Amino acid sequence: MKKKILAGLLTVSACFALGSTSFANSVSTTTLNNSELRAPITTLDQYSAVIKLVPGQTVWLTGYDFWYESSDGCVEVYPAEGRFVALKPGVSVVIADFGNGNTMAYTVVVRDSWE
Repeated sequence: MKKKILAGLLTVSACFALGSTSFANSVSTTTLNNSELRAPITTLDQYSAVIKLVPGQTVWLTGYDFWYESSDGCVEVYPAEGRFVALKPGVSVVIADFGNGNTMAYTVVVRDSWE
């Protein structure tokens, strides 16, 4: 019984050895010239969030630096505090820097009421 199990294990291991050897021989290799190795590497990620406010409402959002991507004057941003104050109905997009190339696009939607 032990001899049969040992013979079976040897057979299986031989099959794996032969199979991996034939696989390794069929792998093709490609060489790259120096200009192909200089492709730009980007690690930037941009996240997004929709912020719904009514005029007069204030929220504090996270980020190191804030700038308007587009603005119709519906929100005022106080970058030092991360404070957003809704002024009038409209839509603005404010980008916040999170560091390490990560940014957040806050789409601020201000309406008279959210029902």
